[in-house]
Amino acid sequence: MLYAAVRPLATIGLKYYFRRIDLANADRIPDNAAVILAANHPTTFIEPCILACFLETPLNFMARGDFFKNPIADKLLRGVHIIPVFRLRDGGFSGLKNNYESFGKAFQVLAQKKTLMILAEGRCIHEKRLRPIRKGTARIALGALDTTELDEVYIVPVGVNFTYADRLQSDVMINCGEPIKASAYLKDYQENATPAINELTEELRKRLSEEVIIIDKIEDEPLVENILRLYRTEHPQPAGKFLRPSQEQLRGEKRISEAINTLQDHEKQALTRDTHDYFSRLERMQIDDPAFRGHYRKEQQQTGRIFLSVLPVLLLLIWHLPPVLLVQWLAGTKIKTVEFSGPVRWAGLMVVYLIYILLWLIAALVIGSWWPVVIAGVGFLSASWIIRFTERSHRWLLGWRAKRQTEHEMKYLKKLRAQIIEQVRGFWA
Repeated sequence: MLYAAVRPLATIGLKYYFRRIDLANADRIPDNAAVILAANHPTTFIEPCILACFLETPLNFMARGDFFKNPIADKLLRGVHIIPVFRLRDGGFSGLKNNYESFGKAFQVLAQKKTLMILAEGRCIHEKRLRPIRKGTARIALGALDTTELDEVYIVPVGVNFTYADRLQSDVMINCGEPIKASAYLKDYQENATPAINELTEELRKRLSEEVIIIDKIEDEPLVENILRLYRTEHPQPAGKFLRPSQEQLRGEKRISEAINTLQDHEKQALTRDTHDYFSRLERMQIDDPAFRGHYRKEQQQTGRIFLSVLPVLLLLIWHLPPVLLVQWLAGTKIKTVEFSGPVRWAGLMVVYLIYILLWLIAALVIGSWWPVVIAGVGFLSASWIIRFTERSHRWLLGWRAKRQTEHEMKYLKKLRAQIIEQVRGFWA
């Protein structure tokens, strides 16, 4: 009941928070079967929410047992199909005993041929790499086969990738890999459980690594990010469509990370030097790469429209300021990590806006007037328009700044950029 009620609200929140979600190869998830969606874990809870909202089948989840300590939280989490799983640091050895019950519930979910989502890395760390895969996914799949009447449990590797997980209007790239049939490991599991679990876990790691952007060395992350910025300028994605079944952007960005992983150190150093020089100059100019390339011509032709829209936008922003500032304060001062800041900001906006609108409705009842309802409705419906206007006006400003740069500086940057592109074009070919 709670799952069905929360899902449409979360869907609306995701459509406001992200610019685009690519969800590719969802047809690889078997229908009417016991399925485990094994995903990487870059944020605390955004990836489960996305899949719950945009996959047709209802999902069940497993989450850290310490989230269930509060009785109210326990009831709410179980209401949205979440099963607690306990780690040693969550509740000591006594907490680990509770996992027998949790695994039993997971087996029941699979026995009913439902879909269970597991964050296979176990730990939430936002980085462009795949952390060691925990053995719990394999244990649950093989345990369900061994203790129920199931003939098959499918493990579908799901790679979740963000452009900027902590930023509003960023992109998400999700791809479902080819399913693994756990039954292929059952006989070995029944003879000797540990090697079979290890083998299945390794197979999951291999398949999941094919769907995740991986930067081998932490020190290469700034270089990869700079090349990705150039790639996104050279390969702009079509505007307008929020949910796409495409993996084009993911494959392009993955090819770039793989190419840089294989570069020799002296090649990385030269490329790092050039890209740092280029982007640091753009930052001093307060412009971005698309503005430098002249991609904002359309916005430059809308100067009058932008200026005419400023006053209405400012008036509407007054209505939005209380919830936005409150959530920004909470996310900015109370949350210190990228893994939590984006999800908390998204969830906080949903909850605070819901309360905010309810207060306006209560005000309408108290004063006996429809005006608070009208104001709240106009304010809420204006959110998408304000977001689009903010982006359009920001692009206009960047384009205007780019036109005001000195000729010799622009000439140098054009030459430097062309030199970088010549070196990296093969990365995304």
